[in-house]
Amino acid sequence: MQNLTYSRKNLFVFSLWVMVVLCLRMLVSIFLHPLRIGWDPALHLQCAELIVKGGIPYVDMLDVNPPLIWYLDTLPVLVSEAFKAPVTLVFNEFMVLLMAWAASALGYLLIKKAQPAEAFAYLGLIFGALYFNFFLRWDFGQREEIFVLLYLPYLVLRLLRYQGARFTVAEGLIFGITGSIGICLKHYFVLVALMVELSMLLAYRRPRVLIAWENLGVLVFALLYLIHFAFAPKEMLDNYFHFLVPAFAKGYFFWDTCLANSIAAPDKRGVFYLACLGAALAFTQLKRAAVLLPLVVFTLASIIPYLLQFKGWPYHDIPVFAGACMLITTSGASIITSLVKKQTLALPMAALAVITGVSLVNSLEESQIVRADRQFDMTLLGYKGTAPWADIDSPFTEYLMQYTKPLDPVIFISNGVSPGYPLLTQFRLLPGSRHLHCCILSVLQYIKDAATPSLEVKELLAKEPQVIEQYGSDIQKRKPVLIFVQEAPVVEYLRPYEFFAKYMKDYKKIGSAANFDVYKREGVE
Repeated sequence: MQNLTYSRKNLFVFSLWVMVVLCLRMLVSIFLHPLRIGWDPALHLQCAELIVKGGIPYVDMLDVNPPLIWYLDTLPVLVSEAFKAPVTLVFNEFMVLLMAWAASALGYLLIKKAQPAEAFAYLGLIFGALYFNFFLRWDFGQREEIFVLLYLPYLVLRLLRYQGARFTVAEGLIFGITGSIGICLKHYFVLVALMVELSMLLAYRRPRVLIAWENLGVLVFALLYLIHFAFAPKEMLDNYFHFLVPAFAKGYFFWDTCLANSIAAPDKRGVFYLACLGAALAFTQLKRAAVLLPLVVFTLASIIPYLLQFKGWPYHDIPVFAGACMLITTSGASIITSLVKKQTLALPMAALAVITGVSLVNSLEESQIVRADRQFDMTLLGYKGTAPWADIDSPFTEYLMQYTKPLDPVIFISNGVSPGYPLLTQFRLLPGSRHLHCCILSVLQYIKDAATPSLEVKELLAKEPQVIEQYGSDIQKRKPVLIFVQEAPVVEYLRPYEFFAKYMKDYKKIGSAANFDVYKREGVE
């Protein structure tokens, strides 16, 4: 084949090919699993559903997470309602749209602004930015993933700006606002973004570049997000800023684990091995691919929020994993081009052929596996088609299928988001209480046992009877069909208040499952 340089047209075709093939591959998996969703994304989706119906955050649904993800999730909720499709399916399609945004934005920056010598390395970056999403499964749709997909194009734009590239006002504002949405999803992400920006400032010594349209976009969106609280209902602000936030600030340690479990556990150490490998490869290619420097900082800086939270929950290190994947694919592409003396179309064409072939074969294999599995009839939920039984299977599924129908209220009184979610969202059930879970009782218990007595602590602990009363009043008002009560430790939280005798006289225990007692409302068949 004739040796050719990578023209802008070639780069456009290569990046578009990678994006289309991998996004289509993800869509195949999504359509094969229309009800599959993780715990937190399902919770956030139900909060968004309640907001669309007129609910007020932290009044009609109580959870400590900042509300931006709920606002963002109203988009798939509205589409779901318009097309009468499972909200889980639409949400996952929305995530593919974010994948396509990240890849197309990176491709645009590559084609329009990047140095030709780094072209193939940038194609590796686009591949890595898409590829890491395929490993998340039940963590697909976590805020950490959304942060990576929305922030990454902004990161690359900032690098190109430091290198001297020019951008229009519209380009700067679009990339800045979308990047800001990702950063504002969690306060931890602000630290990562600041460290990446600082690394580029120190590397290029161009402080004037800090004043740019994309940074204005970041600041404007962040300020509007903060200002919107000033117009929120007083009860919403009181519950969130004067109860939930200070309570979790003092009691979030309830779920803490040890450092060994955070990093050295067999199911978690692989991410950090990959990060070390990616960083090591990147340091050998920094002169050939400038994007590797901010990527290394992004990856290593993302370890800090993971350790600060000290929970060892796998989804907290999604940015670390994503960064590691992008470092390896970008460095690998750079190494390959350094070994090839002349740029030739044979190299990217071979890579794209492999990506396409593997995606096609993998799609067929997954389709065969899903079809061989037991299927759940989604007409029971008011939808068409079927879904793999494994995606809704749990110790509680049979109870829900036997005693509930769509839009029935159900309560899981659990000190975790699971197992109430994703089940309530998957089965189109309504929360039977404003408390979507009772994590707040575990938080208050920790404060009671570990915090130094103070006026603030006393005020927080004084809220516990109010939480119990809210559960009770919600049960009496909403009359949930089923109530699942966690045997340990939740029963101990409820017993001093004679909760069962006072609020659950109309309920009969019908069984136990996975550390939960199952109660059914009398008269419900």
